Amino acid sequence: MTLWNNRNRTRGDDLFPAPGDGATVYETPPCFSWLPEPGEGPYVVVVRNAGGEVIRATCTENCFVPMRPLDAGEYVWDVFRGDTHRGETRFTVAPDAIPFPRPTAEETLAGVPKGHPRHLFSPADLPGLLVERTTEAATLRRTAERALLCAPIEAPRFLHDPAALPFREYFGLFRCACDRDLVALSLGYALFGDVRFGEAAKARLLAFASWDPDAECSLEDGSRDEIGLSLARCLPSVYDLLYPLLSEGERALVESAVAAYARQCERRLLSVDYLSHPGNSHAGRLPAYLGEAALILSDTDAVDRDTCLRWLSYALKIYGGIFPHYGGDDGGWAEGPFYATSYVRWFLPFFSAVERYTGKSLFARPFYRNLTRFLLTFADPAAENHPFGDGYWSPGESDREWPGFFAQNPFRYYARRFGPPSAQKKSAELENPAYYQLHLLDLFLPTPRETQAPEPGRLTVFPDTGLISMRTAPEHPGENTVCLIRASKYGSDSHRHPDQGGFALFYGGVALLSPSGYFGRRYGSKHHREWTNTSRAHNVPLFGGVGQYENDRRAVGRILAVSDDGSVLSASVEAGDAYPVPVKWTRGFALSDRTLTVTDEFETDAPGGITLCLHTLSRPEPDGVGFRMTHRGVTLICRPIEGIDRPPEICDAFSVGVNDGEPEEYAVTVPPQYHVFYRLPSGCRRATLTFSVLTDGEKRASTAR
Repeated sequence: MTLWNNRNRTRGDDLFPAPGDGATVYETPPCFSWLPEPGEGPYVVVVRNAGGEVIRATCTENCFVPMRPLDAGEYVWDVFRGDTHRGETRFTVAPDAIPFPRPTAEETLAGVPKGHPRHLFSPADLPGLLVERTTEAATLRRTAERALLCAPIEAPRFLHDPAALPFREYFGLFRCACDRDLVALSLGYALFGDVRFGEAAKARLLAFASWDPDAECSLEDGSRDEIGLSLARCLPSVYDLLYPLLSEGERALVESAVAAYARQCERRLLSVDYLSHPGNSHAGRLPAYLGEAALILSDTDAVDRDTCLRWLSYALKIYGGIFPHYGGDDGGWAEGPFYATSYVRWFLPFFSAVERYTGKSLFARPFYRNLTRFLLTFADPAAENHPFGDGYWSPGESDREWPGFFAQNPFRYYARRFGPPSAQKKSAELENPAYYQLHLLDLFLPTPRETQAPEPGRLTVFPDTGLISMRTAPEHPGENTVCLIRASKYGSDSHRHPDQGGFALFYGGVALLSPSGYFGRRYGSKHHREWTNTSRAHNVPLFGGVGQYENDRRAVGRILAVSDDGSVLSASVEAGDAYPVPVKWTRGFALSDRTLTVTDEFETDAPGGITLCLHTLSRPEPDGVGFRMTHRGVTLICRPIEGIDRPPEICDAFSVGVNDGEPEEYAVTVPPQYHVFYRLPSGCRRATLTFSVLTDGEKRASTAR
């Protein structure tokens, strides 16, 4: 037997083979997954424990889920192809591992009811939902009434008409017209029986269904796929909600459109080989839309039953196996809180329908049960911004760039189902916006109550996704000092930045130290590529002016240790491997009350010295070799303790402007940001900074003294 060559990840979107060596799994049976190995014949998966072989199974794809659960205990697994094998890997099934029987496509289709609506909810659910969710119903009615006043959007023409609205601007309008207005009107008809809402929704639905799915609406164009993604997401549910209003011919038109976008979903998932490359961000939405299409079309003439079974089997294989790539058992989301708030919701209608039709829950997995811990500590809407990753700057629903994308209430479904009390409280506080903007499809899903997830405490660690939250007073948000840290196995590709070992500091939700940079007008703008997605834009060091690998799986970090002794919260991380120059770098954090101490230790031969980068949202003023900055009534004082012997350089300019390279008519206006650079003396091996927080009253008293 010879070992495979293809044992290690080579691309940022590669899956992480699992269970990893020494891992503890918290669901049973676990999914076994590996990077595909070229060769002939099937894979053979073998699992052993101290008593001998417990599983021997063949499969054709690079993942496998046993039919029966594994008992708690220690195991070894391997996978063979021909006369080669991957190599033995040890893992443990935890004593409290959650039993997770996977639903099958056959039993799911067999459970689909005959009537409509049936996808988001059934007629029997409606009375209880309207009584339970009066606040949501009132906001939905306002949103639907406003949608009646919005003129229907014209079909896109940006591929064929140079004078037409460009994709980026059209897409912004279309998401409001489809994800917001169409869905609000359809829900308004189904819930309230208001025919005005139904007829307006029907006209929009038939227009969207008549557009060419292979032109501007295609979701197979990776750079301009958002219109197709919205249609694939919304059409199945809207068709189900409006079914009584549609004639036979109108139903056939919509069914044909749903089938066309489902075929695109399938082709795109297969073309990227999603089972091997689940880090493809936009493709990560598609399995749910493919599964929903199968459920909606299962009793129509638009596609045959075998096609529905194939689509549904593929979706369930993903959700019962390798998904979610960006989420771990810890409940964290590696793409950052901005993306988490949407990406953990787009599959909710599919999950809910499968559960109601089969009695088996995809929500059984540890990720979904633990997600509220991540949302509470990294996606609190009361915080001024939300590191890490693209979109961290979004200030909730007031954000002009992506209205509603920060989910207005990211807690809703998970707070109802899994708690804990603090998540339920947050959800209740956010549940009465003037209007809904984006996420409406999960508003009225029937939601069973389950055992509450644990409350996040002062120190909350997400080891799978490489994130740390330290909070001095979580029970008193207005007096809470928060330090957020990233040191992750996920690199700097997709929507993540080269910021391993980076951190952010907040007091009472006010951002005192945070990342810098914006998208600009769009993802991939010159500013986004050459500033936001560089280490210079983040609170990390540069070595000889060189930052971490950009858009690269090699930009990784690691959590070394964390502790809470009751008065001081501590953490240490390392991220020297994230740099393309030889360097060893560890960073330690100690947070107590309103003082954060950050200690860096370096070993490097890189020429050009070391630069420590820090970023603020208000102008810092030099103060000896330190600086002070006041933002929203809170003052931050930085004092070097060791390793720094000269004042910092302070500026308010990006090296690449936010609007550089973009048409003048599409220039964006964003708040200024400020940059602090400490140039360390030659040969520096250790540097320590303290950051002290003063409230507005304490700042005045300090100045008077």
